[in-house]
Amino acid sequence: MGLLLMAATLTLGIAGSTRAAMYYVDGGNAAAEDDNDGAEKTPWKTIQKGAGAAQAGDTVIVKPGKYDEVVTLKTSGAADKLLTLRSELSRKARVKGFKIEGDYLAVEGFEITNDAKDAQGIFAGEAHQKTAGKGCRFVDNFIHDLGGTAVTSGEHALVKGNLMKNVFRGVFVNSGTLVEDNEVDTLVAPLVDRDGEKWPAKTQYAFFVGDDIIFRGNYFHGCPEEKLLKWGVDFFVTWDAWILGPSHRILIERNRCFNATHGCEAEATTLKQSSYITFRNNLFVNTVYVGVLPKEWSHITVENNTFINCGAYPVWFCTERQCEGAVVRNNLIAYWKQDRLLKLKWTPAESGIAYNPVRQNPKMTIACDYNMFWGCKNRGYGQHDFTAEPQFVDPEHDDFRLKPGSPGVDAGVTIEDVKTDLRGVFRPQGKAYDIGAYELEQPESSEASVDKGGK
Repeated sequence: MGLLLMAATLTLGIAGSTRAAMYYVDGGNAAAEDDNDGAEKTPWKTIQKGAGAAQAGDTVIVKPGKYDEVVTLKTSGAADKLLTLRSELSRKARVKGFKIEGDYLAVEGFEITNDAKDAQGIFAGEAHQKTAGKGCRFVDNFIHDLGGTAVTSGEHALVKGNLMKNVFRGVFVNSGTLVEDNEVDTLVAPLVDRDGEKWPAKTQYAFFVGDDIIFRGNYFHGCPEEKLLKWGVDFFVTWDAWILGPSHRILIERNRCFNATHGCEAEATTLKQSSYITFRNNLFVNTVYVGVLPKEWSHITVENNTFINCGAYPVWFCTERQCEGAVVRNNLIAYWKQDRLLKLKWTPAESGIAYNPVRQNPKMTIACDYNMFWGCKNRGYGQHDFTAEPQFVDPEHDDFRLKPGSPGVDAGVTIEDVKTDLRGVFRPQGKAYDIGAYELEQPESSEASVDKGGK
């Protein structure tokens, strides 16, 4: 019995030693010292002390205040035991940045800003440089006024619910990452020399490279229309060249995107063979040159998106490789107040959808149908493609939902992988899918409640 009791006591002791701990940092507390034990009544003074002392499963709570630190996290957590740094009150602890050098780390609820040149907000490394952290979470942070990238995610990360404002680039993400419900408000770029003139450096709301990446429910906006003509600003982009890429299985859905030069200029090479990129239920508004243009990708899917004022070609296929496995259905493509675009000297509308290879090879085609056009040429690729005025609810205030009676209501085809609209409303609400990113909600009835996921 004595041996059994001793064994039980030893087991409890080991379990107790591995239990997650809660630590506190309070830089505004006169009694706070980094020689303290980190308890709430005897907190540490710096976040860096907490970052160095915490272990897998531990949480460091940071009290409100200004912390003049770029915090480095080197100790890794584990997949089921994240090491977490968390602001006690959302966005009330202000720091200069976080450098992530471990895996399974979380940074939650901080305000991050730094006026140093090219300063990074949260940097978790890049796969092609072999510096990418794995399995990190960056949630509910306010990252602003930076000369660098707001969040560089590493691999298999979660980037969720962050506000990024007045930054050079929004997010840079690698394989396995989910970027969800973030807002990027206004990009800023340094001036660079180009042909003897000063031009803003090219930048992106979101840059990606790798496999199995999802962008969902994000809001990109704020770049001034009058500055875009001399700028290069993409909503989504990658460069599959040199040591980057290839990329596969990229899902871009339910995002609202305003003001850029290109919607998606995902450049690839025939050598790298990037493939499978899907755009669905997105709203793209005001792009100077083109909308969706994934260069040299194969298996491009563009379904139930709304494109407003998206340059010469909102959906453009340039090469035969781009046409391989391509699907373009249920999209609403419209131009609104084109006189304003002409004053801005933006590229005028040509075709809503264009795929150039058909000019050289008439047998080359794509699965294109059930798209609606207004203010641009309908090339008639699809049997059910049509031209009609969309009848938006309130385009003056960026409300591009369809009014009851719009020709786009119930005019689409059922798409198994598109079960909801941009807002999460279930499809279909009526007899068939609506065209574009928004489904017109029908009056409640017993039948409609089943359609809306009542089961």
